[in-house]
Amino acid sequence: MDKRVENDQAELGAAAPTSFARAFFKSLSFARLPIFGCAGFIAFLFLANMWNFAVERDWPKLRIRSAWPLAGVAKPKPAPWTLDAFLSGETQKAVSTNLGRMSPVFPISVRAKNQLVFSLFGGSAAPGVMIGRNGQLYEDIYIDEFCARDGRFDPARVAAWSSALRDIQEMTQARGKSFVYLISPSKAARYAEDLPKSAPCASRATSMPDKLAPYRTALDESHVRYVDGPALIDAEKSRQEIALFPRGGSHWNSVGGALAMREVTRAAPTSPVGALDFTSAPAPEALGTDRDLLDLLNLLWPDASYPTAAIGRAGEKGDCARAPRLLALGGSFLHQVLAAATLAPCPPQIDYWFYMRTADNGIELGHYRRPPGDASNGERLAATSEELDENLAGADFVLLEENEAGVATTKQIGHLAEALRRMR
Repeated sequence: MDKRVENDQAELGAAAPTSFARAFFKSLSFARLPIFGCAGFIAFLFLANMWNFAVERDWPKLRIRSAWPLAGVAKPKPAPWTLDAFLSGETQKAVSTNLGRMSPVFPISVRAKNQLVFSLFGGSAAPGVMIGRNGQLYEDIYIDEFCARDGRFDPARVAAWSSALRDIQEMTQARGKSFVYLISPSKAARYAEDLPKSAPCASRATSMPDKLAPYRTALDESHVRYVDGPALIDAEKSRQEIALFPRGGSHWNSVGGALAMREVTRAAPTSPVGALDFTSAPAPEALGTDRDLLDLLNLLWPDASYPTAAIGRAGEKGDCARAPRLLALGGSFLHQVLAAATLAPCPPQIDYWFYMRTADNGIELGHYRRPPGDASNGERLAATSEELDENLAGADFVLLEENEAGVATTKQIGHLAEALRRMR
């Protein structure tokens, strides 16, 4: 009797795992696969977020990232794990802000939302980017500046600005260097006919006051050698088959930059790089700064097939004893200008100092060096006063740039003047 009971219990014990396994595999029917798939996806997102959160502070390179990261979105700052930060609520706020952005699906979710707004409503869901007529993209800061122009100016400020430029020119010339000042154009001001209808000055965009008139007069009276980029664009617009500002970009294209660099080489009495000449042809696709605003839209299917141009060298390289050194200070509009300088008869080594946007949307002074003939961004180097002094001492040509939107208000004039005074 006892043996039969033991045998029955053994059979039941052996059958239990078998029946459980059979029931488990039976539950994995095709009808339930979506449920298991969703559960697995949610579990993956949870674990990925926890992993990213754990490694973000000390080992950021170990984060699970999207293959197509968002453009122009500040990286989330690691949460501070201190008692003071916790008691002040800073830790909790950082955690709640970062959890969503650390998800691997955050970029594609943003792109899907932005694409929906763009495709259905023709609008921009990207902060700072506005869509004008004919699909033209603009930065709101340039529209705001342009629409605020009322013809008024401060004579004392303009006089001080032109005097500072004259002093810079005299100090560079005294050290045997060429100097040219460049005013770069604003897309909002030069292609005002395509401003968005929502722009404050859309109805009078083509009849706005000439902001630059008193600045040109001051430069002429101070005998400063300069290139007027806005006037150059206005004169060339009707002559060029391809717009000098690409539809999806905030900056002038390679032809616009090359036209400016050509005038720079002509403005200098003796140009160390020679007189620039170039050829141009339609480009197959917009790249780099020709699509910087299009990239900031963060769309799923960005259309970069609009017309833009590429440039090439016209003629042979010159017979140069050595590569001249060009020191350029300014903003992002210098990028295409300096790319054109690589096509000059004597391509220079370029030290490019400019104010750049950081990963957390701050502004800092950057320094990049390009070898002769290199049209890329080049190598990033230290942006210290000592490095600027060394670049200035070795430079054969100094190019200083301001955009018309911020003319007489930027920091590069002061930085260059201080460096020249330190050389005394």
